[in-house]
Amino acid sequence: MRASTAWADYVHRFHADAPGITEQAFRHATHPEVGTPYEWLLNGVDAPLGRVLDVACGNAALLPWMTGQVTYLGVDTSEDEVARARAQRRGPVTVADARALPLADSSVDTVVSSMGLMLVDPVEEALAEIRRVLVPGGTVALLVPSIWPVALRDAQLGLPLALALRGPGSMPQQLTIGRLRRLLHAARLNVADVARRRFPFPVYRPEHASLAVRSLYTPGRSRHALARAQSVLTRLAAPGRELPVPLLRFVARG
Repeated sequence: MRASTAWADYVHRFHADAPGITEQAFRHATHPEVGTPYEWLLNGVDAPLGRVLDVACGNAALLPWMTGQVTYLGVDTSEDEVARARAQRRGPVTVADARALPLADSSVDTVVSSMGLMLVDPVEEALAEIRRVLVPGGTVALLVPSIWPVALRDAQLGLPLALALRGPGSMPQQLTIGRLRRLLHAARLNVADVARRRFPFPVYRPEHASLAVRSLYTPGRSRHALARAQSVLTRLAAPGRELPVPLLRFVARG
């Protein structure tokens, strides 16, 4: 089923109102062993990256973490995210749909996508396009939200936040390990590695509470509900307290 027009409109407004918000959140959610989620994603890819396509690139937040010889192109449907990337002198980037990539067959060595694939519907079309533009033997590295791992202590902030929002943040679809493995297989992409990791999002100060709420997809919630959620987190903010950011990383070969 295709994501509703209402959901697509919400995502468009979300990124128009807060371009670069995911990068802000991910730079705050740094893991002591593997660094940011962006570093963790790229650590799963063998160097050199070569010609890189960043699908649903947002403000090209992955680019600063890439090392070595890289020829980069980022694509995203959000004009506001692309404009922010250009303002930050990141790129080249262009407005394009992941389901109709503006590239020739077998023209990139590496495809990366951080927190974007779950927004594409149908995702099968995006994976078919990724496979089309990837060279034989090329690498695909994907980062998507996960439900696990979380810790028991995460309920300390996570439960009050969910209650304040009358439910957790939302996504148009959940890409579980099993489903994503099947989708990649159907796209003729061979899974090489699967990993999950919990990244800590510290909530020590009011600005951390604000960033946490603003970075969530919360369709259907009123401004009052979002303000209530931020107020709840602000009251609970203290050194040592954190929200979980559980993520799933897939690496596949063409």
